Amino acid sequence: MIRFPRFLPVLVALAAMASMPRRAGGAAEPPASSAAAPTLEGLAVLDLDGNPVSLRPYRGRVVVLDFWATWCAPCRGAFRFFDALQKREGDRAIVLGLTLEENADTIRGYLDSVEADFPIVRDPSGGAGERFDVAAMPTTIVFDRQGRVAARFEGSGEDVHARIEKAVDTLSAGGSLDAAAGVRVSSGLRETGAVKAWRRTWLADPIMSLEGDPLSRLLHEHIHASKEGAAGDGGPSGGGCGCN
Repeated sequence: MIRFPRFLPVLVALAAMASMPRRAGGAAEPPASSAAAPTLEGLAVLDLDGNPVSLRPYRGRVVVLDFWATWCAPCRGAFRFFDALQKREGDRAIVLGLTLEENADTIRGYLDSVEADFPIVRDPSGGAGERFDVAAMPTTIVFDRQGRVAARFEGSGEDVHARIEKAVDTLSAGGSLDAAAGVRVSSGLRETGAVKAWRRTWLADPIMSLEGDPLSRLLHEHIHASKEGAAGDGGPSGGGCGCN
């Protein structure tokens, strides 16, 4: 049997540290990330008839990209806000409603019941959801005039909408946003596994509503990480996602 010195792991670690690039002060730098931050450029979306939609007309403008779904209760309330925001902003900014659902007839039926005087596009491939790491519904991403992600807002409600409005005002006036401008939902409300947030699965259960009252959300927080648990409100009968 070959025996290695007990201090061998230490030597390996020291060698790895020595090979890392150094800052001017001598401290080791972490490896650079190869993944570039996603931008609005290159986003491929379709209209309701399946025709490609060009985003060129929106260059140089603030863009509010809202990921929504027909089964998402908070999304319905958010439509009223985004409709008013678009009317208020006029040419300064553009609101773009993006659904990742596959059934165009379902989408049309939903749009017949809501007011949306802003462009609605779709991406049935789900590629946009992957590209922008959509892990909660709804998710709204605000882009600056250069097409870069300026802030991300997960969830809905008056507080979230007020923050979106403030972010759009700041960017439209030529300002910039700090890291605290966005809103993230709690980890229990985020999709963390193979089930994507835009699929009608456990996130469609009423208890997952991001506009629910704080007490109910707190009481159900312990089951949000489980698709099976959320589908049946913690009970054995299932429901919600229809997977029982």
